[in-house]
Amino acid sequence: MIFDPKYPIYIFNDYVDMRKGHNTLAYIVTHTINLELMSGALFLFVAKSRKACKALFFDGNGLVLIHKKIERGRFMSFENIKEVTEINSNELTLILNGGQIPLSKSGKKILLKR
Repeated sequence: MIFDPKYPIYIFNDYVDMRKGHNTLAYIVTHTINLELMSGALFLFVAKSRKACKALFFDGNGLVLIHKKIERGRFMSFENIKEVTEINSNELTLILNGGQIPLSKSGKKILLKR
């Protein structure tokens, strides 16, 4: 992936129509989440069907939009997440490969011991 993992990664806590492009997703980041789009952070958006997701980030030269459709299964559900949640690059890889990151009933991430 061309994304630099030193920057934060955020999961948007509501489902997004996958027909949305750069401009609408950028608007969600700056006006709904109220975060800085040009910071280099990656923002992950998941479709209601959980069969597709999009990642948006600024690479220093322009906005990059990545769209992934999963062949089997679904991406994990983010219904219990009450707010935009920061994850690390290992958790992003796990999610993009169809895995699950553990969440508590309140929607908070459960930190795993290494």
